[in-house]
Amino acid sequence: MKEKLIINTNLIRKESEFRTKSCVVEKAVAISHREFENLKSYPLRDNKLIAENVDMMYCDNDDKYHCLLVYDAEQGDGLLIESEGTAYARYSQYIPMAKELVEMNRNPEILFTDGEKKLHKLLNEISDRIAEFSHSGYSKFLLDDVLEDLGCDFDELKKMLVKSAAEILNERSDIKSVKINDLDIPFQPGISVELEEPEMDITM
Repeated sequence: MKEKLIINTNLIRKESEFRTKSCVVEKAVAISHREFENLKSYPLRDNKLIAENVDMMYCDNDDKYHCLLVYDAEQGDGLLIESEGTAYARYSQYIPMAKELVEMNRNPEILFTDGEKKLHKLLNEISDRIAEFSHSGYSKFLLDDVLEDLGCDFDELKKMLVKSAAEILNERSDIKSVKINDLDIPFQPGISVELEEPEMDITM
């Protein structure tokens, strides 16, 4: 059975009107799940990250709020904060799927194929894992070790790259067909491509 979408939010009973403000995200920062849970549970406590970015948070003359978006690197939700010169979340709102919004905003022109989405997810997992170990005192990393820790090896990564390249090729108008071959067979080409026949110019 397909899993249903779950959104972490608050439901307000019999709200007569939803009034929103324009909020400009001046900076988006990913933090660990533990740090985010702490910020979410105690938003009125002074926070080092908020204090470090206090100068970028304010309300301008056009009534736009310039904010810091802090989001959970693992779970994805976030808090939109305008601290109004303080070191705590004086004005804030919980933002479901904030991480996805940030990633979409960074790449607005890209429509990912399935393969690209998997690669993008893996890259984020690699980055998150390296950041996690960095906070535990590590400073140097072998990609092989990180991939092994994530349960992925270079053979899997190669298959993901081949699939992504094939999907992109399939979307090109000059390509008629793309076939992915068995990558486990040594010395066999990974991709077979057939071009579209060029249109004949019969004008005289």
